[in-house]
Amino acid sequence: MVTRAPRTSLLITIPFVLLLNSDQVVVTTRMYGDLSGVRRVQVSGDSSLREELVKWAGEMTRGYHGDGVQMSTDSVKVYRSTQKHNLAAGHDVQAVAYDIVRRPLSFVTYYTWQETIKVDFLGNERERAAAPVTQFEYRLTMPGTIESTSPAASVDGRHAVWSFTADKEEYEVKATAKAVRWDAIVFLVCLVGYPTYRFVAFLVRRARLRPRKI
Repeated sequence: MVTRAPRTSLLITIPFVLLLNSDQVVVTTRMYGDLSGVRRVQVSGDSSLREELVKWAGEMTRGYHGDGVQMSTDSVKVYRSTQKHNLAAGHDVQAVAYDIVRRPLSFVTYYTWQETIKVDFLGNERERAAAPVTQFEYRLTMPGTIESTSPAASVDGRHAVWSFTADKEEYEVKATAKAVRWDAIVFLVCLVGYPTYRFVAFLVRRARLRPRKI
């Protein structure tokens, strides 16, 4: 069986003005085995731009929860997140899980993740000049070990990190992962092990009941 998240919009569109005026923008997606997940956006910048960063981050993450603003003497960090029972599988996001019903001889679940991230440019000269040296980061955590990414990402087990320069309007990330289905393995062991145990116990009882030669 193939499980797909329903078509709901979780499109990530990053205002370039936010990238231009912040020190770092990090978009994080955590995908769980049932295709639920958490989205989080972290924006870091100069404390003098606190109100602007909060405003632009809010515009980027409409419907997200505000997880707080951390201030220090010269810097500010803005956190926003949302939790979804099903991650997006619409035009810009796809989340898929191929389970054991689809592959009856396999005891692993295969996951795929694909997303298009958009950058919203105003189109002025300042943006065009700054775009090639303006960066943002996309982080993905999947339910199993990540086996491949496109484009190439820094991968550590279940985690992948992409770093992009913001000189394009769209960026597509893809990843595949697999996880061992311990629930299926345990079920199979019990299914096979219990009858085997009963059969061995039966043979032992029969052996004990046999009359012994004197």
